[in-house]
Amino acid sequence: MGLDLVIEPGVLHPRHFASSRWLAVHLSRLDLRGLRVADLGTGSGILALVAARAGAAVTAIDINPIAVRCAKANVERNALGALVEVVESDVFAKVPSEAAFDLVITNPPFFPRGPRDPADVPFAAGANLEFFRRLAEGLPSRLARRGSVLLVHSSDADFAEVRDLLERSGLQGRVEAERRGLFETLSIVRFSGGPSRHDALA
Repeated sequence: MGLDLVIEPGVLHPRHFASSRWLAVHLSRLDLRGLRVADLGTGSGILALVAARAGAAVTAIDINPIAVRCAKANVERNALGALVEVVESDVFAKVPSEAAFDLVITNPPFFPRGPRDPADVPFAAGANLEFFRRLAEGLPSRLARRGSVLLVHSSDADFAEVRDLLERSGLQGRVEAERRGLFETLSIVRFSGGPSRHDALA
């Protein structure tokens, strides 16, 4: 996609995992000019970089300090430091409370388990899907008016509980794109339409 990326060991490699690459391509086709975007679980920073190149101001977030270091280096390598801020945080925990986003993007951990080792962190959402629970809890105060969440999910993991958690936060999900492969089907789902604190302030 014309990006210069160096991927550190332990960081999800977009060349080897179709979910990151496909969501990046999908994102590159959207009009993001002037939008405030949060990239949760940024990893190498590929989604943040694509969004910034499309005109968004991006906060790239990851709990893994190795990924944070990797993403920061890739932001500088691609001369997008003016548009991308990289933050080490568990979902929104360390993101300034006043920050609100028009779009939250994520290639999330799919599987309901704790990480088996450091390399498993990008895949493990927690035994009780804690990643999605924290995401759902944070969205009402983090989404701007008419904001939405764009995520990719694999048929290798059950999506029903994830959808339920996000819809209980007041959002409605719809499949925006689908890609059927030999071993799995990937879906890009947009959740939107929920109330936020910013509606009350408007």
